[in-house]
Amino acid sequence: MAAYEITAVRQRGSEGSTHLIDAVKVGNSLFLTDQIVDWIAAGTHRFWIWFQDKEVDVVVRQQVSSRRYYLTTEGGGFPPIALLSLPRF
Repeated sequence: MAAYEITAVRQRGSEGSTHLIDAVKVGNSLFLTDQIVDWIAAGTHRFWIWFQDKEVDVVVRQQVSSRRYYLTTEGGGFPPIALLSLPRF
């Protein structure tokens, strides 16, 4: 399994209090969130971000009401919205 740093996000807007990230930047490549979700769920690749000088894992969660899968962060004692701290593209 290879590990990749997500360096930026593209946000589609917000749906209530849920922010919708529809794509991420890894190196010089852009990937739709659905592709990243599939890779994480399959254990193909691991993704992470730098947040407050620490490496934080990006994980997949499922929204309870819509059953939609989304990306969030886990670990380091940081809030799950740390992914939204990344630059926008």
